[in-house]
Amino acid sequence: MDKRTELLAFGKALKRIRKDNKYTQDELSLYSRVDRSFISELENGEKSATFLTIVALTKALHVPVSEFMVEYEREIRELEN
Repeated sequence: MDKRTELLAFGKALKRIRKDNKYTQDELSLYSRVDRSFISELENGEKSATFLTIVALTKALHVPVSEFMVEYEREIRELEN
């Protein structure tokens, strides 16, 4: 699996969970203190997040990191098929 696939899977998982919470990127940025443009780059698979950024995002989304990783793995499987 290449890095691009991993970044795309991460972004799709983040976007899905954000939309499930009915948050805009601006709202997620406000609650997580992660820049909105960086959230956009994450969701588009253009950038990678540090662990501390993932923690900030999942806290703002009220989702355990482990649950986020389950979503990430689901997206990986979908992209590989």
